[in-house]
Amino acid sequence: MKFLLKYSGFILLVFSVNCVSSVIPQQPVNTNRESPSIPVETNEEPKLMSDVFVTTDTLTEGDYSVVKLKKKVKIEETPDLTEVSYAVLKRKGKVLAKFDGVYFGLGNVTEFGLFPFLGGNARQLVVSQTIPRGGRHWIVNLSPNFRVIYDSADYGVGREDLSVLDIDKDGRYEVLQEDVSFYGLDGFSMADTPLPTVIFKYDEQARKYLPANHLFKDYALKNIDKQSKMLDKTLRYIYAGEEQKGWAFFDREYKSSNKEDLKYKVTVILKKDPVYKFIYAKSRTK
Repeated sequence: MKFLLKYSGFILLVFSVNCVSSVIPQQPVNTNRESPSIPVETNEEPKLMSDVFVTTDTLTEGDYSVVKLKKKVKIEETPDLTEVSYAVLKRKGKVLAKFDGVYFGLGNVTEFGLFPFLGGNARQLVVSQTIPRGGRHWIVNLSPNFRVIYDSADYGVGREDLSVLDIDKDGRYEVLQEDVSFYGLDGFSMADTPLPTVIFKYDEQARKYLPANHLFKDYALKNIDKQSKMLDKTLRYIYAGEEQKGWAFFDREYKSSNKEDLKYKVTVILKKDPVYKFIYAKSRTK
């Protein structure tokens, strides 16, 4: 983030209803359900998209332009109006989309840049709107036609940054983001809150990024034996499609008296979690 925001207590997220229909989350379809796990062996570190963000308030790519704007909004529990930023995408002067809706008491940060997510010479637009420990991230394909191919709000993931890595070396980058569904779980501190990493792979049929931990089990479970926090380790197994193994590990290793209560609370969260529901879709071949 470009400036330091200090705060305590809960983050207040306000999601705008003014975004055009092009960027309204739609129910994803699990088109990867029958794909086998992809063997992976890579020691590369993910690349942060903050490294490609421009330092200006405008960006042009062909007929497209992105502009950062500001406005003042009323946020609950703050006495005065708060200045926030947002981005607008235009083509030949016509507004195609507005990227907006993540705020808290001290404002937000909106940034954008271009990156070849899908390989080749073409670059896609990436927009991030963030607050401390929270954010929404979009990837937009501009050619041959405008299309949002990733919206972190579809799956309830995203903090201050978005990272990418070509895990399977096919020339296209996978997207990696933290699942924030477990914020507030059982009084966990922010340092102890589980933040399972979700891998998203671009799917040709769906023409968007879809959860793919179960497709990249080797990478998703890499160095899991070195994982020190038992609940984090359990969730890594679960998100990799190894639910039985994950819960077996939890039942065997978690010794605290609140074991059953914690397991119930995690299960309740998982049943509502879009990533979990995608990976364990009823129609998916086991």
